Amino acid sequence: MPTVRTFIAIALPEEVREYLGRCQARLKAAGANVKWTRLEQIHLTLAFLGNVPADELDLLAEAEREAVAEFGPLTLRATGTGQFPPGGRPRVVWVGVQADEGDLTGLQEAVARAAAPFAEKQEHRAYHPHLTLGRVRQGRRGRRGRGGGGGAGDLAGLSRAVAEGAEEMGPVFDADEVVVFQSDLGREGPTYTPLARLPLAAGGK
Repeated sequence: MPTVRTFIAIALPEEVREYLGRCQARLKAAGANVKWTRLEQIHLTLAFLGNVPADELDLLAEAEREAVAEFGPLTLRATGTGQFPPGGRPRVVWVGVQADEGDLTGLQEAVARAAAPFAEKQEHRAYHPHLTLGRVRQGRRGRRGRGGGGGAGDLAGLSRAVAEGAEEMGPVFDADEVVVFQSDLGREGPTYTPLARLPLAAGGK
């Protein structure tokens, strides 16, 4: 049966992508071997479903439409840089997101509950809203990583750069819809196609 790689997210306005680009540029200067996310591919992910049967996509969209109907628009803010795991050797570097107005945590929980019957895999970790800037490349033995040194490069310098930007406050932006995306993997990276746009319209802000 045909399947579609699917996730549910909030899209970002251009001013947030510009801020993410500035954060990436600062972290790149640390010289670690990181696969940087293309700015147009960054979204605020609410749920990743994996491969969903194509004939269930309409049911998924309807379930999510009902789940988000009780939520109004959100006012969100991009914040400073962080890393996973929080201490030690970084694997992922990111910019955080906080809700200035609206219930982002409640929205994510509702989206995840509605997605669960359709999801290929279940996510059991606590939700930490973030925008992924890049993933550290795990260097192969005997090869030199880009950006200095072998393997993953200067990870201590990367962690220092992340910590230096941790208290920054980025732009505020409004979110008035949730989007169900199709993800197609290709040689140049993934391509994301909106499958359904679900308005956040309950009661205004």
